Amino acid sequence: MESRLSILMDHFAISGKDLSGLLHIDSSLVSKWRSGKRSLKPNSVYTNQIIRHVMALDSNNQYAKIRLMLSREYMGIFKCSENEIALFLKDWLTSGKDTGEKTRDYFDEIKNLRNTSPLATYALPGHNGRRQAMQFFQKYAQHLSPGAEIWCYSTENKKWLFENSDYFNEWFMREMTFLADDNRIRIIHPLSSSYENLAISMFTWMPMHMTGRTTAYFIPKYKDEEMVYSYYLLKDHLAMYNWSTRQAAREMNTYITHEEQFVKDIEVILQCHFNESTRVFEQFDYESRDDYLNSLIALMERDAHEYHWSLSFPLYGLTEEQAGAILRENGIEGEEYEQVLEKITLVTELGQKSCHSFFIDLARLRQWLGREYVDLVDMSFVCGRTIRIPSRQYMELISRALPVIIDSEKLKMCLASNELLQRLGDTEIIAKDNTRIHFSATDGIKPRVLVTKELTVVTAIYNYFEELWNTTPYICKNKEYVGKQILKLIDEFKKDQ
Repeated sequence: MESRLSILMDHFAISGKDLSGLLHIDSSLVSKWRSGKRSLKPNSVYTNQIIRHVMALDSNNQYAKIRLMLSREYMGIFKCSENEIALFLKDWLTSGKDTGEKTRDYFDEIKNLRNTSPLATYALPGHNGRRQAMQFFQKYAQHLSPGAEIWCYSTENKKWLFENSDYFNEWFMREMTFLADDNRIRIIHPLSSSYENLAISMFTWMPMHMTGRTTAYFIPKYKDEEMVYSYYLLKDHLAMYNWSTRQAAREMNTYITHEEQFVKDIEVILQCHFNESTRVFEQFDYESRDDYLNSLIALMERDAHEYHWSLSFPLYGLTEEQAGAILRENGIEGEEYEQVLEKITLVTELGQKSCHSFFIDLARLRQWLGREYVDLVDMSFVCGRTIRIPSRQYMELISRALPVIIDSEKLKMCLASNELLQRLGDTEIIAKDNTRIHFSATDGIKPRVLVTKELTVVTAIYNYFEELWNTTPYICKNKEYVGKQILKLIDEFKKDQ
């Protein structure tokens, strides 16, 4: 276990000999502090001298190194004055808590942060530096008053974001927290000749888009370039940016700046990109359900292949009597009942025109069936209120739907698991070839449907699903085999009830 003094010395490249000379003490005492055999005391003259020395080393950087180092434990550190930073540093240094390897990893390479100019601009190298810069950016954003805006556009492959799952989850939660605090994000999704970057970016951001507090764009007139770049702007406050080549020969720096003119320049650059961009989504909720129904009917009227990704299972073969019973169980009666049932019947009939391929992720289905009640997404949006049934009833309907799907030439199923798509939570997707994409969710957040008819986006997402389908083992696309695995899962739940 390393002491915090040892981390601080590594962070500022202070040797034991340097520190013992500064404090005019024997080097053995420094060694005992570093190993944790002796502790620094809050009122010690040595502690105060160490803090004054470190503060002086970082003063030209506006104490950026210290702020980053302490930001995990002191969330208000980005707004602190010089005197407050000194107090936080003393508290951290003398808290007496040992620092394990996991915490040590957080500080690895952070000593490479350096001032790049007399301005408030800092450079961090490589993927670790990119992650550290993003942590700084997100934490700074969390301490602004509600109403803040983040603008972003990146043509990178985002390896730095995805290669560490713990880091990705932290990034994701900070983005969701920022949006929950009445803030907004504008993002341009990247396009490439293979469309893969666009699909990956869309799926990564979809839970944020489903909050209704983001605006999604893409640039339709794009060609692959040798240079790749990223711009992240916390409007009027902070900017983060980097450039590199697709075949970078060395680790590239990520720059983060408070300097006012730099922040304004990057705002101008991003505004130019937004001006040449196209909005991706039309948005619907329960209040605009009639408009959504028209969009859904337009989707189904065209005879083209569809891919479906959802947490639930499709209830094909649901009779009019069964649908009516579900509506009555949810308190829909009288004239409303007749109108809604007619719409559901129309949607069901239109759905039979096209070929459908359903992805079934058994782990996600297990999660869905483990709930007390199951929300029926499509029926909910037709009704304009959340329609749910007990999970046991839902399992019975699945058992009846399976033979219908197995016997149909137009319906296919496959067992597939995909880490990227699993992050979508409760969002369901309908991707129709060369037509449009529907993203919908009722559980956990305000019910919302996002629809895009932009053919570039449609092609990107449809191609992603097609690649996933084509690379799934043959046995996992055998409908009889898939049906048996689903029934086996249902039997497990029934035995436990």
